[in-house]
Amino acid sequence: MFHVGDVVTVRRNDTLRGGETARVMQVLPLIPEHGQIREYIVEFQSPPTRFPSSDRFLFCIYREEELMG
Repeated sequence: MFHVGDVVTVRRNDTLRGGETARVMQVLPLIPEHGQIREYIVEFQSPPTRFPSSDRFLFCIYREEELMG
């Protein structure tokens, strides 16, 4: 489990942000219908390399298994 302020790395198999680091901005509440899947809102310091002039992807939602500490 990650906490607000933690720096995490997105797993390499992610097409858009694989291998990049981000800061956890919010831990989303568990939704009983989805089981025990923990999700996080993370903030990146720069746009993804595929969209270098876009600020659209500075904040993303990731599941816990998609991130590494």
